[in-house]
Amino acid sequence: MQLLPMNLPAEIHRVGDGSGDCSRVARGPLIIMAHGLMSIDAGRRAGFMIRSPLGELNAEQVEEVLRRWTVPATAND
Repeated sequence: MQLLPMNLPAEIHRVGDGSGDCSRVARGPLIIMAHGLMSIDAGRRAGFMIRSPLGELNAEQVEEVLRRWTVPATAND
């Protein structure tokens, strides 16, 4: 996974019931949305995703993005 820009515009969406519907919960910079998603109870995170101009991220992918932002740049190579 590439290192995503922290200030990328993003939105947290609640995943619908399978009918393709989802509702926006919050929007802001990706770093804020990532921490917001991780603040949701772990048992409920699967019901949310983050959308950005670069695509959609589920909770597992968001955890990886946050991990990569906290690792020194030389370790990401």
